[in-house]
Amino acid sequence: MLEYIARASFRLKDRIINKGEALRLSASNAAQIFERGYLLEKSIIGLADVIAAYETRARVLVEKLQSTSDQASKKAMHYVGSLLIRYESMKGIGQPSSAFLQEVQEFNRTASGKNPVSKIISDTGAGEWAGYNCNIGEGCSHGCLYCYASEIAVTRFKRVASKEAWLDEMLIDAKTGKCKKYPVPIMFPTTHDITPVYLPAYRCHLFNILNAGNTVIIVSKPHRECIEAICAEFSSFRDSMIFRFSIGSLDNETLNLWEPGAPSVSERMWCLKHAFEQGYRTSISAEPMLTDRNGAERLYYAVEPFVTEDIWFGKMNNVGGFRKSENTDLARSATELVAAYQDAEIMALVEHMEALPKVSWKDSIKEVIKRSKGSQQ
Repeated sequence: MLEYIARASFRLKDRIINKGEALRLSASNAAQIFERGYLLEKSIIGLADVIAAYETRARVLVEKLQSTSDQASKKAMHYVGSLLIRYESMKGIGQPSSAFLQEVQEFNRTASGKNPVSKIISDTGAGEWAGYNCNIGEGCSHGCLYCYASEIAVTRFKRVASKEAWLDEMLIDAKTGKCKKYPVPIMFPTTHDITPVYLPAYRCHLFNILNAGNTVIIVSKPHRECIEAICAEFSSFRDSMIFRFSIGSLDNETLNLWEPGAPSVSERMWCLKHAFEQGYRTSISAEPMLTDRNGAERLYYAVEPFVTEDIWFGKMNNVGGFRKSENTDLARSATELVAAYQDAEIMALVEHMEALPKVSWKDSIKEVIKRSKGSQQ
């Protein structure tokens, strides 16, 4: 039997389990309660658990990620260390520092502008994750080639002169000091990332939003200094936050091609591990997948131990247009992705991975599943 933590209050047989209470449950009983959404991931509480975690991770590293036995042993030991750090972190809750609270107070005193939280209309895209979004900037230095936000800002609304100008980040004056409580989660941000330029204002807005009782999904191609700074001040809000880090491939060359200004794989993995060790809820977005189904499977097994929630997979919109790029590497990669996104390949991915416990499909893959099932009827 392992120990689990109650995410919310619920009835178990003849008694009420309170939020935050520890439970020792069999795997079968825990699975039933997991499905109802009341449990956090299991915690490591004894030598037998540590040994089991080590052996499982070492086996996966050899079988799924082609590590040597020595490599697997070292990496599995590091994973056990992360589990123990997380277990210790979750024993206590640190309050925001007085210096940070003063920073927030001064920020709110001088802030003006409109409330940046707005309702998400669609039930696809960001609407699959949240009911509201929040953005505090115009522009993003990551320069992702597939970015819909830059396309809209430059082409449709002409708020920004060019794709190159989009790389210059401009903070928008916005006010959240009197933020209200919204009925469903807020995705913050959606049209730009959390970069060092945006970080000071981001943390203040995040505090205001969370302090009003909201749940926030933090989606980012994460920078180490940003995630460290957020984790350092927000442990009292851990139950109301989900870090959803974007990693579309484990290959740095591929990421550099499509996301030229974004952090490396190693930096993103460091951030995932750090947030996990600090006791936060973690998730991964592989939308867009910048790899084929074999690469997607390797990605799953690389990140899964440090993910407490879901690992999302989805396709890139309009990838075919990049096949005509003058950049031969980009044209080649786009051609490979078009092949990887064919219905047959996506269905092979789904059939191979849908039973994995943390896999979730974005709307682009759900459409393929629906189309495939329709053709079989």
